[in-house]
Amino acid sequence: MKGYSTRDVAELLDISRKVIREFARTGILDPVRTRGNHYRFNFQDIIVLRTAKELMATGIRRSQINKTLFQLKTQLPSNRSLTSFRVSGDGGAVVIHEDDRVYNPESGQIHFNFAVAELAGSVAPLARQAVEAAAISNQLSADDWFDLGVDLEAVSPEDAPVAYLRAIELAPNHSDAHVNIGRLLQEAGKYKEAEIHYRHALEAEPENLLATFNLGTLFEDIGRIEDAIKAYKSAANLADAHFNLSRLYELVGEHSQALEHLKTYRRLIDPH
Repeated sequence: MKGYSTRDVAELLDISRKVIREFARTGILDPVRTRGNHYRFNFQDIIVLRTAKELMATGIRRSQINKTLFQLKTQLPSNRSLTSFRVSGDGGAVVIHEDDRVYNPESGQIHFNFAVAELAGSVAPLARQAVEAAAISNQLSADDWFDLGVDLEAVSPEDAPVAYLRAIELAPNHSDAHVNIGRLLQEAGKYKEAEIHYRHALEAEPENLLATFNLGTLFEDIGRIEDAIKAYKSAANLADAHFNLSRLYELVGEHSQALEHLKTYRRLIDPH
C-alpha cells in the first residue's frame, strides 16, 4: 500500500508513535487506513508533523499548534513544492513564510527558525526506496505511479520523471502523467519533448485545460506568441489564461483586447 507507516514516520522525524497518532486523530493530517486499520501517511502529513515537532520544541501549546496547523494545511497547494514554506515559533505564536509573503495568523510577527526544505533531504531516501520497491513488486497501477511522481516532485524532483514515464508505459493515454512530465521537460528547457507530451495529453483528453494552458506557456517560452494566444483562448475557463492573454495582447499592441481579458480575469477571480 502507498504511503508511510507510523513506524516509518517516527523513525524519520524522531517523534514518538503516540504523538503521531494523537495528531492524526485531531484531523490536521490526511492519513489513509489499511485493511488492518493502520495509518499510512503521505508527504504533506510528514511536513505537518515535522512542523508540529519543531513548534512543540519552542514551548508552544498543543492547542495553538493544532489551530495554526489547520491554517498551514490549507496553504499547501498541490501545484508547487512544499519546500517553499518556512515556519517558526515566536513567543508562543506561529509564523508562516510562503515565498515573499510572511505572516502570523494572530500577531503578524515575522521570524524564521527552520525551513521545510531541510526535510526534503531526509525524505528523499524514503522516496527512492518506494520507487525501487514498486519497480520490484510490479504491482502498482498507472495511477499509483503517477501519485508517486507527484510525491517525488516535493522531495526528490530528479526522480519524478521515472515514475511518470512508468505511468505512461502502463497507460499510454494517462493525460495527467503526460502533462506533468511535459512541465518538467519544459522547465528543463526541452521544449520539443515537452510539446510532444502536452499533445499526447490533449489527444487522450481534449478538454484537459491544464495541458492546453501549459502549451500556451511553452509557446510563450519559445516566442510563438500567436500560438500562445490561441492556446490560452482554448483554456478560457481558467482565470490565468485571461491574465496571460491580457499581457500578450498588450505586448502586440491590441490594447482593447488586453483590457477585455483583464476584466474577465478579475471577474473570474472575484465574482462578487
